[in-house]
Amino acid sequence: MTNHFSDLRGLPRWHPDPLVRETLDRIRRCGWAVTAVSDECTCHSPECEAPDCSFAYTTGLRLHDLPELAVYGLDARTSASVLNDLGSVFHTYDWHSIVSNSVPIQLDSLEVPVTVIEMVDKSDLIVTNVLYPDAPVLQAVWPDDLGSYPWEEGYTLAPEHQFVMGVHDPRATGGDSPRVIYPHPGMNRAQRRKAARRRR
Repeated sequence: MTNHFSDLRGLPRWHPDPLVRETLDRIRRCGWAVTAVSDECTCHSPECEAPDCSFAYTTGLRLHDLPELAVYGLDARTSASVLNDLGSVFHTYDWHSIVSNSVPIQLDSLEVPVTVIEMVDKSDLIVTNVLYPDAPVLQAVWPDDLGSYPWEEGYTLAPEHQFVMGVHDPRATGGDSPRVIYPHPGMNRAQRRKAARRRR
């Protein structure tokens, strides 16, 4: 039995860097990979240095005609959950309109909605830059405890708590899009029919 991910168009079969090779294997197994960079070191090497601000990013969403994603300031597990949830949401909703209208997205992995902005500085995304240097990247930005985002007046977090590597478009209005996107849009037609039959 062949693995359909092993023949993904645009995915190199091999790379000399072991980290990139490991990421390629995860993309073949799961469809995309999440790389988290935080103070939690898995190799226990004395050369490991914790970043100023923890972050995580995806590699491989480009193969699904989606932008790569990144998030800053969350722990590794939460970051991975946020990025996987967003990857699933972008398989359902048009990411262009979400970004251009600055639509908040409510995820299962966070109690607050995130907003996505286009990243300008992608230098932290080492593996993604090796495999997909020209891929668009979106950053998931989360609000402070009062619900304010970094570009809004009254934002209470210090810049080192969440690096903002992109620019929010102040013209983004919310437009015709829903006010908040939820990862579970509801039952499909078959599920609605099945539920209606059970009620009878």
